[in-house]
Amino acid sequence: MKIAFYRKRFNSVKESAIYARISYQNFSFNYYISESIKKDFWDTNTQRGTTTKEKDKAFKEHREFNYRLDNIESTIKNEFRKFQNDNEQQVPEPSDFKILLDKAIKKQVPESEVKKTFFGFFEEIIRLSKSGGRVQPINGKPYGKETINKYNTVLNRLKEFQNKRKRKIDFKTIDLDFYTDFKEYLNKQNLMENTVGNQIKTIKAILGEATERGINTNLAYKSRRFSTTTEKSDDIYLTVHELEEMKNLDLSSIPRLDNVRDLFIIGCYTGLRISDLSQLTIEKFKTGMIEIKEQQKTQKPVTIPIHNEVKKIITKYGENLPKSISDQKTNLYLKEIGRMMPSLHEDFEKTITKGGMRVITTIKRWEALKNHTSRRTFATNQFLAGTPTLTIMAITGHKTEKSFLLYIKLTNKDHAIELGKRWAAENNLKAV
Repeated sequence: MKIAFYRKRFNSVKESAIYARISYQNFSFNYYISESIKKDFWDTNTQRGTTTKEKDKAFKEHREFNYRLDNIESTIKNEFRKFQNDNEQQVPEPSDFKILLDKAIKKQVPESEVKKTFFGFFEEIIRLSKSGGRVQPINGKPYGKETINKYNTVLNRLKEFQNKRKRKIDFKTIDLDFYTDFKEYLNKQNLMENTVGNQIKTIKAILGEATERGINTNLAYKSRRFSTTTEKSDDIYLTVHELEEMKNLDLSSIPRLDNVRDLFIIGCYTGLRISDLSQLTIEKFKTGMIEIKEQQKTQKPVTIPIHNEVKKIITKYGENLPKSISDQKTNLYLKEIGRMMPSLHEDFEKTITKGGMRVITTIKRWEALKNHTSRRTFATNQFLAGTPTLTIMAITGHKTEKSFLLYIKLTNKDHAIELGKRWAAENNLKAV
């Protein structure tokens, strides 16, 4: 094997990149390294850096520079010998040899191997999800923006965790010790239990797909101790009485609140998520029904009858819809509206797990009012009105009755009132 170093721009006095000319048997190729040097500091005979007699032009680092070239030459020879030892004295093709040198000298990993690392595979999953090359196994449809954003959030947090904890993350290292350490890390960031659980759920999903593809063989993530924790959230819904109170507020002198109130009311009678509600157009109402071919989160179609209250709002806006604004401003304005409602000044006890600690806070009901309250209001009031659960689920998109019943927000007092109503109705029937 012969190795010689040359400047790319041989006659240029300016700094020029250096490459190694590698020759062995019938092969010869140029391999560029991450070094460059000026013509005055390069000795073409020794093929190494030198210095000049002029002190102001001296190349003081020429010894360190030459040391790096010596190391590169030594590495090239070692990689060649290693290949021959592993392959019964055969010689590598230049393309294969370049890959070996990239790994040894430039610390670069080929794309095919990058994809086999946990982070590489995760990034490939995100890329395929964006391009539509990866679809949902249940319905064969592409993944939505919310899922892709969630993937990016988890990937970035894992990389942050690796850097801060100095803990190498790869398929082999994602075990129960990793699980414990990562959960502790998330809790120290004061995240809510459901946020932590969703991040673990995403990691398990990525590992599951890697296992199916034969890339991952570590099954620690399937342990019962590698659990996805969830917590039932304490949220409010507006009763029929409270909904009437909100509708009857005179907000004509405050257009921003009037607009938000009306959009919220539409949500209470359609059950649409904010992502779909914000993109609702009057064209969706043309058939006498609200028809959405593809919801943002589920990519599933939904058809909803137009409630009279929704028709009133459309008429109010000249056969159009209230203007949608940012979720943050909407939540802020809703609390402002809620403060105007006497019925929402009752205490509301909210229990959450945050940072791994159980926290109980008492707030006013209006403080818990937010955009998503409209969807919960729709589901809960329809349930109380006796609408069949399956009919409500067809609109809300809940897949199981169990998940739906967890979603609706009925307190023990609500259940007691409903039972009292049924008993009263039974007594009336008996009396008749």
